[in-house]
Amino acid sequence: MTDLKSLDELGRTLDPPAPTPPGRLRHRVLTEATRPARGRRLTAPRFGWRLAAVGGLAAALTAGVLATQVVSFGERTPVSTASAAERILAGAAEQARRQPARPVRADQFIYVESRTVTMSVHEGGSEPATISPAHRRVWLSVDGTRDGLLRERGDTATGREEMVLPGCQDGTSTQRKSGKPVQVECTPTPGYHADLPTDADGMLAYLYRGADRTKNPRDQEAFTTAGDLIREAYLSPATLAAVFEAVARIPGVRVVGNVTDAAGRAGVALARDEVQGIRAELVFDRKTSAFLGEHEVLTRDAYGLKAGESINSTAVLKVAVVDRAGQLP
Repeated sequence: MTDLKSLDELGRTLDPPAPTPPGRLRHRVLTEATRPARGRRLTAPRFGWRLAAVGGLAAALTAGVLATQVVSFGERTPVSTASAAERILAGAAEQARRQPARPVRADQFIYVESRTVTMSVHEGGSEPATISPAHRRVWLSVDGTRDGLLRERGDTATGREEMVLPGCQDGTSTQRKSGKPVQVECTPTPGYHADLPTDADGMLAYLYRGADRTKNPRDQEAFTTAGDLIREAYLSPATLAAVFEAVARIPGVRVVGNVTDAAGRAGVALARDEVQGIRAELVFDRKTSAFLGEHEVLTRDAYGLKAGESINSTAVLKVAVVDRAGQLP
C-alpha cells in the first residue's frame, strides 16, 4: 500500500438519507445508569451497547469511546469506489502478516490499551450529550477462567475507575451485588480464540455463519461480526489478515474519508451503512494500512445529536500478551 492520500478523491457519489429513524440507536440508549449490559461481559461490548446514560463506571463500560473525527466533506460524506477499499484491506492484510506471531498460553491475559471517550445521553434529548475522554486498559483471561481487570482513567483527577472482570470456573463466577459476593452460573468467555480461520474463504464463511439468526441484512451482520472479532482482542497474524481479506468481499464496504484518532494518527476510514441509520467504520493508518480502530457515525438526527456526529469509536494503542492481570507489557 502506498500513498493513500489520494483515496478521498475517489468519492463522488453521495449517501442518500436514511429512510427510517435509527431504531437501533433508540434501542441502545440506556435510560438508567444501573441497567445491565444485557448479560454481556463488561469488557469489550459491541458498539450497540456503548451509548449510555450518565452513571459513573457503568456508563463508561457500556459507552465505549470517541477517539476519531471524520474530515468534513460538506453536508454529506462522499463514498468512494469499492476498489479503493479493496486496496486498503489488501494492505492491512499484508501488514498483519508481517507481524510476529505471539505464543499464547491458556493461563495468560490479552492486554489491550486504547484511548476512549464516553458519550452519555438522556433519552428524548432532555439534556445535552456529554463527552469524557479517558485512557482504557483491559486484561482479558485467555481461556476465560481467570479474573480479568479493567482500568479507566479520565482526563480529570477524579476520573479513575477499576473493575475486576470475573472469570468462570466450574460453571460459576463470583460477582458482587450490593457489595456482597454472589455465585453466578456462567460459561467461560475466552479472551483469545486459536481456532479461527486463517484463510479468506474460511473467514468469510465464518462471518456469515450467524447472519441468518438476526433481523439485520446478512452483509451488515457479517461486517459487524468482523468488528466484533478485532475489537479489544488479539488475533494471530494469519487470522487478522484473513479478517481483512474477507471484509474486502462484503458488498457495500467503501472508503468515506480521512480521520485523525485521539493519538494524532492520520487514518482513512472504510465504512458500511446500517439500516438503523448508523455508518460503521474501520480505521486504518494512511501510510502503513495498519488497523487503528473503529468508528460509528449517525446518518440522521437522533437524541439531540446531528447526522454526521460520531457516537462511538476507539483508537487502539497497544495489544500484548501478558502473564497476569494488571501487568503492563
